Amino acid sequence: MSLEVVLIAALVLSLLGALYYFIDREIYFYEGMRLGPRLQRWLYDRWAADYDRGKQASQAQDDLMLGEPILEKLSGFSAPLVLDLAAGTGRLSLALFRQPGFDGDIMALDISPKMLALASQKLSVYGERLDLIQYLTLPLPFPDESFDVACCLEALEVMPGMEEPLSELYRVLRPGGLLVTSRGTEASGRKDKIRSAENFTILLNASGFEQVEISPWWKYFDRVFARKPGLFAPAEKHTLTDLLRCKTCDAIDWDENPHGLACRNCKTRFALGADGILIFELNKSE
Repeated sequence: MSLEVVLIAALVLSLLGALYYFIDREIYFYEGMRLGPRLQRWLYDRWAADYDRGKQASQAQDDLMLGEPILEKLSGFSAPLVLDLAAGTGRLSLALFRQPGFDGDIMALDISPKMLALASQKLSVYGERLDLIQYLTLPLPFPDESFDVACCLEALEVMPGMEEPLSELYRVLRPGGLLVTSRGTEASGRKDKIRSAENFTILLNASGFEQVEISPWWKYFDRVFARKPGLFAPAEKHTLTDLLRCKTCDAIDWDENPHGLACRNCKTRFALGADGILIFELNKSE
């Protein structure tokens, strides 16, 4: 075998090794967070069918670790309005709706339509109390101080940075409102995205939150509760058309029809897709 053939073979092997490393690291390990939201959406669509199967052990604790303690934190307040950012297949919504004492409404956002389609199937019986929104990028399309509870579970580590989503969650949360999130543990191996419990508390404090509580949840994540400072007064508006800001003109002025929403101000239309999911990113002007 000539030296030229050996060098070509070595080069090919090196390129294949680099490609494998890229796929393993950037796509599977970091879930495409550094490759842009559209590719990340595509990846989650591909993984959606098997997503719950891989999390059965942790989801078996959802009533105990999510539904019940969140309801306890809201004791004395009726009909809370909940935001679930990066809702996935709807585990947080399901955990809350399964609680007999939960009488609130939920607005759930995710970048993946196939994840949301699975959430819609699980939660169809709660349709009047749940809005599912396909939404790609921050900032969030809601006014300041809209929600009583703001949730973002198992997702901060697969976003480009933690500061912006935490800032947005703080902004849309009402004074005294409850933040529900998670801290990726050292066992996850995402070294450049992992913060110790102490440093994660510092991050939340720097974002404005107080009363931080970090509890063991499952192998790869701790459960985190925190509060926005202030006196808690439940949200008065629960209807999506009273809260959703038009992506084009920022107005909150909607005509609602069976096919979706149309902004009265700029005439931009947003389609209601399969399973009642509002597609709030692919818009078309009249």
